[in-house]
Amino acid sequence: MKKKFKFSNDQDISTKYINFIKIKKYTLRNKIRDYYDAMFRRPFYGLIYNNFFHHQNYDIDLVLPAKGFSALARIKKLNNIKKIENKEILNIGCGNAFDYHLWFKFKPKKIVGVDILNYNYSWNQVRKFIKQEKIKTKIEFFKKDFTKFKYKNKFDFIVSEAVFEHCKDFSKVIKHCSKLLKKDGILYSSYGGPMWLTYGGDHFSGRDNRKNGFNHLLLNKKDYKNYFYKNVGTLDYELNEGGGGGVLVQDDLFSKLNGNEYMDVFKKNKFIAIKTYAEFCPIGYMLINQNKRLKKKLLKKNPSIHEENYYLKTHIIYPKKK
Repeated sequence: MKKKFKFSNDQDISTKYINFIKIKKYTLRNKIRDYYDAMFRRPFYGLIYNNFFHHQNYDIDLVLPAKGFSALARIKKLNNIKKIENKEILNIGCGNAFDYHLWFKFKPKKIVGVDILNYNYSWNQVRKFIKQEKIKTKIEFFKKDFTKFKYKNKFDFIVSEAVFEHCKDFSKVIKHCSKLLKKDGILYSSYGGPMWLTYGGDHFSGRDNRKNGFNHLLLNKKDYKNYFYKNVGTLDYELNEGGGGGVLVQDDLFSKLNGNEYMDVFKKNKFIAIKTYAEFCPIGYMLINQNKRLKKKLLKKNPSIHEENYYLKTHIIYPKKK
């Protein structure tokens, strides 16, 4: 595919529209949402979505319809499994590091962020914040391909948000995680958002119209290329407003695994899931169940794929290293 735009790995692609120092406050609205999720939404989901997925070959503790588990709530769950205070964390695909405010609440000893791309402006904002607020957590950032990353000691936690679905060689990534994690260490990750097989699984299809949300699975190579060119924005748009979709499609940065395949990789590398949560995509679920023609096309195109994979959106997992 001819590139619509390009940038070098050395170019600083820090998000321009959010300032780390200005987002430090956890608002009252966020606190109310977290309380409502914990007291009402998650218990309700636990009842109505019990046994929602029937063709996933692993235990699922809770199914959510894409909401009900904030970033802070996920970190709290990790802290309940193993205390974060005074522990060392490796953050894969740290990006702008906008969620570090949340991690600082749990007083880790150190956070080491690794990303293959350059977010130097954002990283400097984090350093400035730490100095300004007298945060005791030590911070290091590395612009590095994670599979080639080495460190002097192993970590208590490896954490990752919205990265694993973009690892072309996911098995290699998890094998490297095992090398860098202490025995009994925890690998926390949220990935998908969405997974490849579900609605908008290429982080691009459907941006023009909901009915096109499965174009990445249904269109032939030529038609998909035309669809891409028609809907891709500028580099600035793709990085700051388009969720990076255009860049991801352009370089084909997708694992393209289904839920069972992800979990099989963890098992092969001797990770045991302590907790596993799954989010489904309400839009994908609606389209599959209401549009018989679309459903027929998907099942004909991929006869070995069960239809529930087309709306399994995200895994939120807490596997422990044996």
